[in-house]
Amino acid sequence: MKREYLPKQLDFLRTGYASMPIAALTTAFNAQFDLAKKRSAIASALKNYNITCGRKGSDRIMPCGFYSPEKLKFLRNNYPGRTLDELTVAFNAHFGVDRTRQQIKTAVHNRGIVCGRTGRFEKGQQSWNKGVKGYMGPNVTSFKKGHKPANWEPLGTERIDAKDGYIQTKVAERDPYTGFPTRYKLKHVYLWEQMHGPVPKGHAVVFRDGKKLNCVPDNLMLVTRAELLRLNKYQYASQLPEIKPSVLALAKLEVKTFRLMKKDNATC
Repeated sequence: MKREYLPKQLDFLRTGYASMPIAALTTAFNAQFDLAKKRSAIASALKNYNITCGRKGSDRIMPCGFYSPEKLKFLRNNYPGRTLDELTVAFNAHFGVDRTRQQIKTAVHNRGIVCGRTGRFEKGQQSWNKGVKGYMGPNVTSFKKGHKPANWEPLGTERIDAKDGYIQTKVAERDPYTGFPTRYKLKHVYLWEQMHGPVPKGHAVVFRDGKKLNCVPDNLMLVTRAELLRLNKYQYASQLPEIKPSVLALAKLEVKTFRLMKKDNATC
């Protein structure tokens, strides 16, 4: 016999399953309705009420539309001749999204999309330095005083980190690694610090809507590293907007509960 669910609970399952896997849906459902359903119970409910996610194969673990046919065609057409870093930047710029290098790597690997490169010199191919001997680079006196190199960029210049997909901006801060008077810094961190001061130890600045390219002040929030760990666990960035507040509240509640339990155990 079916276990009864309220209409609003079924609507939540239909909406949520279209954008998240069952594990994340279970967490969001329990947070929304203050319940403690197991993953197996939610899976049974989905089956009993004929609720489907609309995804197939490897796409079942991703949000609906994460890789549409148009996006997969772009990956197939643009991976040849590009590195994964270059493909990630091109993909994000073309579709206005913020996929990470690892997500793109997984997508092409799971679907058998290859770049066509072997990493070896092909027969008849010549290296760029064939026939050149000895030191070939310029010496330290090559540049004249006041000369600006071709790759010089002014303060405020922005770029997208090919590895993680965050916006970086050039600021007038001393680089702790090179000692240079300017450096590239994560834009969302820089903006938050301009309003609130340095990020406290053990904390991180994240995006309320989960979109790395949306660096407006109202979209930034400070969380602890422990809270961030749980937000990543529940795939916060890929959740629907109406579910994100519940996931955020759940992450904060879990961290607070763990700290209280740890404190009680220490006093026993």
